[in-house]
Amino acid sequence: MNNLFDKVFSVNEMKLSVLVIIFFISSVFALTMYVTGKGITDNLLTFLITLICAITGINAMNMTKDSITIFKEKAKNTKAE
Repeated sequence: MNNLFDKVFSVNEMKLSVLVIIFFISSVFALTMYVTGKGITDNLLTFLITLICAITGINAMNMTKDSITIFKEKAKNTKAE
């Protein structure tokens, strides 16, 4: 089971999926508060903004890592030729 878990999910994917699930649950809660007329608290709005920034940051770092890896592979192939 542990080997399967390591092969299927990386640490970054787990962080991202947990953040997305928490964001979805918080968004549903905020929508429910808004519909019932109680209003959305400032703390919940700050929490939602923080989750959006965290998800965006993880995606940006993954894209940067992938770009650097591709650049290094191209440089390595150029030197080999």
